[in-house]
Amino acid sequence: MTIRQYLRRRTDRYLTFAVVFLMIIGALMSRAPRILGIRIIFAVLIGVVLAAGFWSLVEAPCPNCLKSLGRVGFWLSVGRTRGVATSCPHCRINIDADLPSLPKV
Repeated sequence: MTIRQYLRRRTDRYLTFAVVFLMIIGALMSRAPRILGIRIIFAVLIGVVLAAGFWSLVEAPCPNCLKSLGRVGFWLSVGRTRGVATSCPHCRINIDADLPSLPKV
């Protein structure tokens, strides 16, 4: 498996969790009383969880050096290929290289 495939798989996993979370929150909101305070709490909870999901995409660690890939990891994990660097900004390993067996610390 390459680093690019690892990033895509990681993104797919977070997307699955986000969809399941939104479905659960939607089901809970439909059964919750129509009180404004409860609706605001649900809206804030949804915003926080989705922001944390995007943050985890930006802060995806390089499997080689364990430092954040930053924008490179985010854009490659969501599928953008043009105009994006193809290596880790810290250790310069190519994104299309095979995953290392153990991270170099």
